[in-house]
Amino acid sequence: MIWIDVATPKYAMFFIGMIKSLEKRGYQVLVTTRYAPNYTEAKQILEIHNIPHIVLGEYGGATLLEKFEARIFRQKEILDLFRTRGVPKVLICGAVVDSVQVAYGIGIPVVNIYDTPAFTRAGDDSCPKELTAVARLTLPFSSLFFYPFIFPKELMLRFALDENQIESYPFIDVALWINAIKKDSKNDFRIRYGLDISKPTILVREEEYKAHYVKEQIPTIYEVIPLLKQGLDANIVIMPRYEKELLMRDFGTYATILEEKLKPEEFYPFLDLFIGGGGTMNLEAVCYGIPTISTRSIWLIHDQYLISNHLMFWSQDAKEIITIAKKMIGKRVDSKSYFVRGECNFNHIIERIEKEFLC
Repeated sequence: MIWIDVATPKYAMFFIGMIKSLEKRGYQVLVTTRYAPNYTEAKQILEIHNIPHIVLGEYGGATLLEKFEARIFRQKEILDLFRTRGVPKVLICGAVVDSVQVAYGIGIPVVNIYDTPAFTRAGDDSCPKELTAVARLTLPFSSLFFYPFIFPKELMLRFALDENQIESYPFIDVALWINAIKKDSKNDFRIRYGLDISKPTILVREEEYKAHYVKEQIPTIYEVIPLLKQGLDANIVIMPRYEKELLMRDFGTYATILEEKLKPEEFYPFLDLFIGGGGTMNLEAVCYGIPTISTRSIWLIHDQYLISNHLMFWSQDAKEIITIAKKMIGKRVDSKSYFVRGECNFNHIIERIEKEFLC
């Protein structure tokens, strides 16, 4: 039995293809995830794609104390599951602290596939020095660690791993699902929400302000929304991160608040501009060729990569964002060669895992 732990929406999208590939090869796959009333997306994505899964624990909340308490509770639930289902042969995950530390503690080999190991600084192209908390708590326990080609090997070796334990893959994660999108007007979310399809459409996404690495909830993206309405004749759409009720209260009179989880093919082909406070959706939008403005309060390696290659703009000045938005809206971004440098699939990763742990 192979255990795949899916803790975030991004890794739900990432592992769907791997789960299906492993099952085609005849492996039994145990998929676990977490769920909370205001943290539903990972589970929703698995449900949309008909991936059987077990919910263990929930998102820990905004404080470190709440996160640590949730981690302890979830680890106990994982152990209880193994008592009834048996112990897996290997864990594969996106550096999930709960599952990695359980696996390491009871002798299950850990395979981490992860793309957020360190913070970077604006305009600094040197190897990042500041490691993320999740990376510190997970990557050193890896039996194998796979990472996107844009990361320097020097950074990976800082986690006290040997060179034979680390391996890059020749694509940025989001290309796995974004490059498969085919535009089909039958999927157009604008029609479902009654939007004027003759107007350009702008999608706004909040920052993941409850994440451990975000120090404060930056107001920029909320300041931008009314200015967009004033300055552009466009559909303004907001994709909530947590509490959609607050967004309905503040912006519902002139912006459309998405009420359910949409598949990428239902909205990306119909966007003319994306303004995002997070990481994965910024990458997805750029990968699909949508002009993208980031308001993120932190920079990770992906942010630096996109900005330094002029694929994405970054600003935390609401008026500047409006000026940029007026210039960029509707202008496609040629980004494909920056996202894929070889085979964009799981074949080699699965073969390496088979050779190491499943033969």
